Amino acid sequence: MKKNSVLQLLFCSVFFVLSIFTILLLFLSGVVDEFSQMFRIMTQPYGVYFYLCILFLISGFLISFINLFRIYSIPKVYLFLVLIMVGLFAWLLYCDVFVFSREEFDIFSLEDALKFNNEYMFAKQKYHILIDYFMFCFFVLLPGVIYAFSLSFDKQTIFGKILSLTQPNLNVIVSTLFGFCIVPFFKDDVFGYVDITLLMCGILLIFYIHFKKKLILDSYEYFNILLLFIMIGIMLFVSHRFVDSDSYFEIRKTFYAFVVFGWCGNWMMKLKINKN
Repeated sequence: MKKNSVLQLLFCSVFFVLSIFTILLLFLSGVVDEFSQMFRIMTQPYGVYFYLCILFLISGFLISFINLFRIYSIPKVYLFLVLIMVGLFAWLLYCDVFVFSREEFDIFSLEDALKFNNEYMFAKQKYHILIDYFMFCFFVLLPGVIYAFSLSFDKQTIFGKILSLTQPNLNVIVSTLFGFCIVPFFKDDVFGYVDITLLMCGILLIFYIHFKKKLILDSYEYFNILLLFIMIGIMLFVSHRFVDSDSYFEIRKTFYAFVVFGWCGNWMMKLKINKN
């Protein structure tokens, strides 16, 4: 069994709490009439998931900013890499608060309630598409291919060292897939079918890695995969009311922010200070 670092255990623990909360939210709001509006309340503009996303982005900004001073004596290329992450988290915070569009709906208004029956309500906006597919390519496809084909990097070069340092682990891949699957697959346009196809490819890639390298999965990863399958089942068979594409994206965005924060903290803590 692989030895898990404290950061890895913390990452899995936070993912467990967040995923269980999300599973219960989507399941109860889809099958229990009394909770049918809970999904919308939790994901409404500046609701619970908005503040969770902001929390992860602020945490990512702080850990990156602190590492600027912790590792100031390391090679400049790593320092520049951390500085990029500081700017990235600051930019994501700005976009989430001031740029992303959010439409207010009153679920107690008949006019607004009727809008939820229109199919266009589930259509992805352009920035939904961009963020979803970027996260899939960067945190699922690329690291999955590296694991599957046992690719290695030349650590004699600085580029190879950076790629080796920042390579996402399997828990990051599974967590990204968990967020990626929170979408109404068959209520959207063609992108719904693209999403479920990519999701199945990501899962098959994980199982291929498992059967090729049997020791690469540990108990945390097995349990995270189980949570992923539970969420997929909910998205396939449970129908929700009083929600639109922004409601689903608000949850996905929260998981994406958590993934980037966890991935960033993991490789930053591996950087060693040059004491010479």
